Amino acid sequence: MLKHLIKPIWAIQAIVLTFLIALSFTWVGTANANCLMFSNQNERLVNYCLLESVTGKLIDERTAILVSQRLKQEGYFGGLTSPLVRTHVFPTLSHSSNINGGNPDKSLILGELEFEGDPNLVAKEGAVVGANFSSTYRATYKEGQYLNASLLVGVSFSPEHSMNYTTLNWSACSRNKLRPASYLDFCVNASNLNRKLSIDRTESVSLSLGHLKYRSKFGFSDLGYGLKRSFYEGYEQNQAHISLDTIHEKQWYSSVRVRLGEAVADKLALNYGLDASATRMIGGRLITVSLGREFSNGGKLLGVNRADRTTRVQVSVPLTEKVSAKVGYAKTDSSIDYFDERGLSSNLTLVW
Repeated sequence: MLKHLIKPIWAIQAIVLTFLIALSFTWVGTANANCLMFSNQNERLVNYCLLESVTGKLIDERTAILVSQRLKQEGYFGGLTSPLVRTHVFPTLSHSSNINGGNPDKSLILGELEFEGDPNLVAKEGAVVGANFSSTYRATYKEGQYLNASLLVGVSFSPEHSMNYTTLNWSACSRNKLRPASYLDFCVNASNLNRKLSIDRTESVSLSLGHLKYRSKFGFSDLGYGLKRSFYEGYEQNQAHISLDTIHEKQWYSSVRVRLGEAVADKLALNYGLDASATRMIGGRLITVSLGREFSNGGKLLGVNRADRTTRVQVSVPLTEKVSAKVGYAKTDSSIDYFDERGLSSNLTLVW
């Protein structure tokens, strides 16, 4: 049933598409890049852009202090005198299509068989109010070598359905400079989404190698490669990725990433994923548009093969200095119609 889907050509198409996108970025103009405009996108690339932009130039005291403060957080100039800890408490208002982790509100049809779902296990959707706590930790131990850790804890409540769910995400990364423009990172990550009818847990260990470079008429780029071992409920999977982040000379930022996953027997698992985003200042606001395409296969349900294609688009924009908004649309086409999904998402975040 799915032989025409489970072919390596999908992985080849993903790589070719990424190459064409990356190649098209080389034809940008020659205006100077504004490194700090994208300080929340890729810290290492922004600092490299800053350093390369001021090297050999006469700069004012304010710029010198700014550059040195940022580089100290990467272990330069003696590094941080003590670990740097930042915490935030922030509310969110969002729309969830599955508050309780339930099933689609329709019959499951497999060939000539039809199964009616339990009404008590149907997914609930609606507005959700959230309270969140985040914390980051940074410690430097050598020039260009430092430890990053982060924690996010959240509780979300649906007034309409009188139910809540919790999220917990944490990560720790050892980031290491190998050469002036090359690095090696080792990271561990974990996430937990606990809803009334389901608990989703994921852990991963990853190793990434990257190189920073400046090209005239192109910009500052971070080309990375990586391997990851992911641990899901009931199975494990090896994944590989290649990514390209760029601060373009016409003052916009782009990110392209291809992910490839190994086949897992009788489990619906990632085959390939393609993610791309662009960030630019428009009307005085730094707007990011993100696109994603993911293909998963290998699943089986009562002997019937399953493969899913998911497409996502999202727009992120700061409304004020402390309020940001995200609006998105996601569509999943499954070989088993029961798992088809589509819908809008929205999120409003206040950080103080």
